[in-house]
Amino acid sequence: MSRFKLISFDTCPYVERSRIVLFEKDQPFDQEFIDLSDKPDWFLDISPRGKVPVLLVDDRPIFESSVINELLEELVPQPALMPEDPIDRADARSWIEFNNQVVMAAHGKYLFSDDEEGRNEARHAYRQAFERIEKRLTDRDTGPYFLGEHFSLVDATYAPVFTRWQAMEQLGEAELLDGLKQVQSYRDALLDRPSVQNARGDNLTEKTVQMVQSRHN
Repeated sequence: MSRFKLISFDTCPYVERSRIVLFEKDQPFDQEFIDLSDKPDWFLDISPRGKVPVLLVDDRPIFESSVINELLEELVPQPALMPEDPIDRADARSWIEFNNQVVMAAHGKYLFSDDEEGRNEARHAYRQAFERIEKRLTDRDTGPYFLGEHFSLVDATYAPVFTRWQAMEQLGEAELLDGLKQVQSYRDALLDRPSVQNARGDNLTEKTVQMVQSRHN
């Protein structure tokens, strides 16, 4: 079995995704935290974009969380976290990309905007994304997870959005999920998952609130 070491930053949602997958696969792993404001040279040597996570697989670096998670699915095929059918797998990857390009873009804009106009744009993008997810969850045959009854890489990708939702509520943004019953139920199912709670960073809510307030004040 391969040896895994995850290079991490404590509040990074992308790192959290890969921790969830490692816990779902019941894989032991080492973890090293770095300071993203003062990145060590050895890290820049193995991370071409200077971003976390990086997974060392027997000391060989693999970067980008979506790539890392699919690699883990191949190296540790049980429990399976992707559908067997190729079209279903492509559909799952499409919704992972929707998270990457739409939901996380709104998340980043909300966290790092210095003015109310930027935050309003982020709120609008968040709400539109959640409405689209609500429709998808409504159209599925079964629940409680994104693809149905079984936890998947899609869920590992979306879970960090909702482990941060208590922070969003404290910041006065609870209404972004108003009326979206499927999304609310999905959030609750993810937060009940042991792997999601185990992967959650220490004091995540407090650190997220502090991060936002430090820019908004």
